[in-house]
Amino acid sequence: MTSRIACQRDCPDGCVLLLEGAGPEARVRGDPSHPVTRGFTCMRALRFPRYYASGRRVLYPHVREGDAFRRVSWEEALDLVASRLREVLDERGPESVLFFNYAGNSGLISFNYPLRLCHALGATRLEYTICDEAGELAIELHYGMRYGAFPQDMEGAKLLVIWGANLASSSVHAYRIASDLRARGAHIWIVDPRRTKTTLLGKHVRPRPGTDAVLAAGISWYIINELGVDRDFIDRYTKGFEEYAELISRFRPDLVEEVTGVDRGTLRELAEDYVTLRPSVTYIGVGMQKTRWGAEAVRVIALIPALVGVHRGFYFCNSCRDLEIAYLQGRHLGEARRVNMLDVPRLLSEGRFGFFYIYGSNPAVTLPRADLFREGLSRDDVFAVVHEVVWTETAQLSDVVLPATGMFEHEEVVGSWWHQYLAHSQPAWQPMGESRPNWWVIQQLSKRLGLGHEALYEDPMEAMDRVLRRSEMTGHSGLEELRRRGWVELRYPPKDEYQTPSGRIEFFSSRAEEIGLSPLPKIGWDQQRGFILITSSVPERTATQDLLPEDLAELDRIHISEEDARQMGIRDGDVILISGEGEALAQVEIDHSLPRGVLWARRNARFMRGFVNDVLTWEKQEIGGGNAMNSSMVKIVPWKGGAVEGG
Repeated sequence: MTSRIACQRDCPDGCVLLLEGAGPEARVRGDPSHPVTRGFTCMRALRFPRYYASGRRVLYPHVREGDAFRRVSWEEALDLVASRLREVLDERGPESVLFFNYAGNSGLISFNYPLRLCHALGATRLEYTICDEAGELAIELHYGMRYGAFPQDMEGAKLLVIWGANLASSSVHAYRIASDLRARGAHIWIVDPRRTKTTLLGKHVRPRPGTDAVLAAGISWYIINELGVDRDFIDRYTKGFEEYAELISRFRPDLVEEVTGVDRGTLRELAEDYVTLRPSVTYIGVGMQKTRWGAEAVRVIALIPALVGVHRGFYFCNSCRDLEIAYLQGRHLGEARRVNMLDVPRLLSEGRFGFFYIYGSNPAVTLPRADLFREGLSRDDVFAVVHEVVWTETAQLSDVVLPATGMFEHEEVVGSWWHQYLAHSQPAWQPMGESRPNWWVIQQLSKRLGLGHEALYEDPMEAMDRVLRRSEMTGHSGLEELRRRGWVELRYPPKDEYQTPSGRIEFFSSRAEEIGLSPLPKIGWDQQRGFILITSSVPERTATQDLLPEDLAELDRIHISEEDARQMGIRDGDVILISGEGEALAQVEIDHSLPRGVLWARRNARFMRGFVNDVLTWEKQEIGGGNAMNSSMVKIVPWKGGAVEGG
């Protein structure tokens, strides 16, 4: 039997998969009829059957007893969780209860429905600042809604600029489009400090990390001052150009070359392509935005198409939809407090929270200063409940572990943050062990707490049907129609419609001014001290939850350039101490793809002692409180200590 599965991993491609069989030998392939998936998928998806049937699965509820876990019934586990939750509510108040979630499962029901209990209790939830939220706001300041180019726009581009993204790892379908464009003679530029498989597709520009805003300003300087803007477009569709031009005038080619390390000839050549090759698409990567000046860089990069007369000629995040997510989350049930997720390790270590409910996330590894989070979660006055598919590092530190269904085992509705298709996912396998979907857990806890809100017990698929029917972008088609068709194309507003106060692209943002931000981009750059440590994804792993047992047997390494290694007397395989916000010990891999002064590791890498996120900065950007993890400045020294214990 073949089942259609909408992938629920945190990935822009939003694949629709065909699953044949059950268990570790089941076969996964891309749906050839899907407009974007087109019959192929990534390495990670091909491993899903082995992952969901692996020895890492949480199959039954467990309760901590000392340093070990005891298997218990659902009744015993839920009674204990409800009792401890009620105790914390009574003694410390709802603000000390934190619902911690992220995109371990990005399905609309799995991500949102559990927050109904959070809102009903008036508890604390997250501001999601770990990924692209700062860049989303940055684009909205100037364009209104943040949607930009879709896959079909990319396919028709004469110029493709891939800025800060390794598509071969992070978006295999975008990589295929880029490869096809190259074969057809389109111009392709890749902006990335590292050499990657993606940089082989075209002309490679290697700025110093954290200088992207200046680089974009330098390209804009050539367009405005030498090559010429599209004046008709500027007059008809934009506002505030004169103020913006004055700002850009300060970033002359000599300054840009000095700051970024990119020669002015390259700057001008790329600017000429922007002017002469239309339509163009600039694919803006999430990792580039995770820097101290990242959201500001997104502002400047996204405004380049407006200079040359291309409507929304960028892609960063297209997940702006008119779906009533507030209803799915139950915001009508009560007001939940918010906390920036970057602050959680500190607040936890200070004793701010007494009860954690964690789902779809592995914060013991993924947050900056993850070491402080692990330390805080081990406090005697913190009770942690994890509802998870596999035994993650966070689950192993918790007090109660509840088995969650995987994406093959429950019904879902899934959107993409790149393409415009909303997909239905049908359950293909029986839940393994005693796994339950998270909406079921929330309903069971609500009953034990004696909560009477009807919305806490609403059938999640009925809630989803209501949301779909009230959406103009779905054409008001409901869940049954989505089940029948498999996916629906969302109706986004036209590219030349701008939802700003003026109805135009605002180079000088009135909204930014209203909320206390600079109406013009703040163009700055990282002042490097020591090494700068950057992380990014690799083809076979989307998240920490994706690791197979054999993956856990192999530790990650910290990568260093050949020149830096030679200067420091470091050899391949040596152990070094990495000191940043925290410390970690890792083996070295000499990497010819890196420039001097830059270290690289796989995102959420596991080292000989500690994790890469233990040393990453928890500094926040001004825009949206977004993270600046790829601006982490660290020091390294050869390890002169004794034997290294794992962990």
